Amino acid sequence: MSDSEEVGREPTDLIAKVAGPVGGLWVAYNDHGICGSGFANLTTFARFREELHDRTGRPARLADALPAELFDLIEKSFATGDRDELTFDLRGASPFQQSVWEACLAIPAGETRSYSDLAAEIHRPKAVRAVGSALGTNPIPVLVPCHRVLRSDGSLGGYAYGLPIKERLLDREAVRSAA
Repeated sequence: MSDSEEVGREPTDLIAKVAGPVGGLWVAYNDHGICGSGFANLTTFARFREELHDRTGRPARLADALPAELFDLIEKSFATGDRDELTFDLRGASPFQQSVWEACLAIPAGETRSYSDLAAEIHRPKAVRAVGSALGTNPIPVLVPCHRVLRSDGSLGGYAYGLPIKERLLDREAVRSAA
């Protein structure tokens, strides 16, 4: 039996707070992978848990800490920008949303793509606005790096958590990839 299941109860997602690249980050996880993240300086634990429940239908509770292996993988991803070793639980998302988020995961740290690049990559070249909408509902910001997607003219475009955070994430990755 895992930490996220209790005898006779439905599976429960666990939430821990970690130091993220631009401040504290709530990370929700279960046996299927990381199922949510959120900026701790922008939302309380209670609000994050409520939004997670609204999206997944599952209860969640605060964990003392992430499991050591998951913590190490997240720390490595923050240091390198590489998300290949992380597992994500995207159940409940549409196949289109999943394809957009998976395309984001393929963008190397320090690089960006345009919304139209992503639309073409998922073989839906006319779905540029829908790609933007899917990015705007990304339930795992920072770890699923939707901040790496810009407008075709190179401007930042939008970001659900504000353009200053998007800019800080991109600047941090540019510095790290240049080193």
